[in-house]
Amino acid sequence: MAAPAGVASASPTVHVVEVVGAVPPDETTDELSSGLAAAADRLGATELVERLLERLGPEDGLRFTVVCPADGAFAERMRARGAEVVIVAMPDDPPWHAIQVLVGLIRNRQADVLHAHLPNAHRLAGLAGGITRTPVLSSVQGAQLDMPDLEVHRLIASQLSVVSEASYFHALGLGIAQERISLDPFDAEADGDAMAASLDALGERLRGVATQTAVAGSRGAAQARALTQPLTAEPVPAVPAGAPAVRAVLDELVPGRTRTVARDR
Repeated sequence: MAAPAGVASASPTVHVVEVVGAVPPDETTDELSSGLAAAADRLGATELVERLLERLGPEDGLRFTVVCPADGAFAERMRARGAEVVIVAMPDDPPWHAIQVLVGLIRNRQADVLHAHLPNAHRLAGLAGGITRTPVLSSVQGAQLDMPDLEVHRLIASQLSVVSEASYFHALGLGIAQERISLDPFDAEADGDAMAASLDALGERLRGVATQTAVAGSRGAAQARALTQPLTAEPVPAVPAGAPAVRAVLDELVPGRTRTVARDR
């Protein structure tokens, strides 16, 4: 687990919560398979998490918790690699119980960054990250972004990591800002040096996402802005003098607007 010199000593350990939307296909039942993810994507996501935990750890300035939808061989391998494992249902539409579990985990274990894999996990991480102001990085498998990934990114300003050039340029074509997406190739069959370089780069990205929000002064500042912007009251349009009926309607519809009292003249 080689790390850049001084990483662990120069900064505190970053707590990464890996939110994995599936288990490997050979462990998957109909109930657990995501309708939004192909078997190849599920395999790629779980292999990426396994290799990441094999490669990086506390000596590299990272510690991991893994949230996945089922107990079994995959979960046991994660525990064997030193990760705390939390089992929670992860259907395509996150249930309130799953959101509460992840929010409780973030707050109780002081998570610094959520790392989501597959669209259902990105949705769950996005909701919990938005509530707790915790930054989210989603690793996207496949040759293009799925609509749920784009929706969550737009809603909470999550960061994206893609594994292929095709998905990278597809994301840019959809209008995603270049500074919010990175190309981090991952091939489970790649040679040792290429695999190590890719995993180290991903680890550096996770540290960067966590520390950038700390420097900004509050956890998940970008997500906070994205969440509050849609709720900001629009400027109240000017109303011509002598239109008391229109003013009365605005008084009722605009929260906090000083009520105008029409006087008979």
